[in-house]
Amino acid sequence: MSAEKIRATLVDPRYVSQENPNPVYRVDFWDEDRVCYENRIEDAESIVDVLAWTEANRHDRYAVIWVEYTYEGGIGMTRLHGWIPTEAGSSSANDPYFRQ
Repeated sequence: MSAEKIRATLVDPRYVSQENPNPVYRVDFWDEDRVCYENRIEDAESIVDVLAWTEANRHDRYAVIWVEYTYEGGIGMTRLHGWIPTEAGSSSANDPYFRQ
């Protein structure tokens, strides 16, 4: 997605009813064979720490970073960085690293 397609609007911060100051992250590392190694990251002070941990542990693998959230049905995840290389239409689908 290009920056031109992003829609940004100013918001009143009071519309949020709950914050989680210590979210749980997940970092998935994908190797050239499209094998995924999933890691749950707790006690990170910020996404900056998660990015640093990811880079230190990437070992030439492709990384996808998520944040977990809870809802009535259980635990969900929101993608923060990267694309799932096995997903149809993925931005990484044409990456030579993931071509089969």
